[in-house]
Amino acid sequence: MRHFNVAVLGVGYWGKKIVDEYNNIPGVNVRAVSDQLDRNLEFCRDRYGVENLFHDYREVLEDPAITAVNVALPNSLHYQATKDALEAGKHVLVEKPIALSSAEGKELVDMAEEMNLTLSVGHIYRFNNAMNEVRRLARSNFFGRTFFMNLMWMNLEPLYPDRDVIVDLAPHTFDIANFIFDAWPCKISCTGAAYRRETMEETAFISSEMPDGTMAHATLSWLTPRKVRQVEIVGENRSALIDAVTQEVTVYESGYTYRLGVERNNTIQTELVHFLQSIGDPLTETRNSGSIGVRTVEMIEGAKRSLAEGRRVEVPQEQ
Repeated sequence: MRHFNVAVLGVGYWGKKIVDEYNNIPGVNVRAVSDQLDRNLEFCRDRYGVENLFHDYREVLEDPAITAVNVALPNSLHYQATKDALEAGKHVLVEKPIALSSAEGKELVDMAEEMNLTLSVGHIYRFNNAMNEVRRLARSNFFGRTFFMNLMWMNLEPLYPDRDVIVDLAPHTFDIANFIFDAWPCKISCTGAAYRRETMEETAFISSEMPDGTMAHATLSWLTPRKVRQVEIVGENRSALIDAVTQEVTVYESGYTYRLGVERNNTIQTELVHFLQSIGDPLTETRNSGSIGVRTVEMIEGAKRSLAEGRRVEVPQEQ
């Protein structure tokens, strides 16, 4: 890999992980970081030797030596920061969601294409070895006809003033369904509620119908004390249970149960390497392209519409 100067915009919990992984990739130099909190900036300086520290991310974008940036800011800033970075000529990997509306996401995709820049979205589970193995098996008809997929994304979280559980967790579940089945839902039904506050859902249940009739049901919650990142696929020939954290895949077949030999990988580093390798070849669609990020937001919009209207809604298919 050639040498890259990169920057990370937002070095809170997730941004620090990104800086750490970049620090372990040969040929990559984290030239600058931005954050509102001095303690986060000082951590990056003291732990990783980052010299250029800014409170305002726009100052980072003024550095012509920086080739690419990671946007790990709050969701509400994803659109504007990504737009500013693209306008500054930087390649961008923005954490999910790409934006809070699909219209804004499409604007970013069009801008990146016009400027010949790579725009990727942090759909991290596309780089998970267990997910990749299950995707391969699904495409080889390992499960036979697939009946349904059950996704459980749950853990205990504090009250976030700027987001709800649907916007925060549903991008993963919609994206995983698309990644494994190579299709997006055509119909979505969503229910949800807030319990520790009056508005903004903390638990939600989303049922999606895929074009071939497969059902995908997601349970999302910030209220359960046990952290669960789990995908269950039930088919006519075999079924499988995937632990997305440990990357273990357990197969159920004709009364037998066995575990696949999946080698666990570092998903963050794999994603970052993929992003950097796509720079210089932006015409090749990356595994987690901006267009995929936009479709994920369209699914979230469908879930929100279902929740507001109290009914199952149809989601427009790609033209």
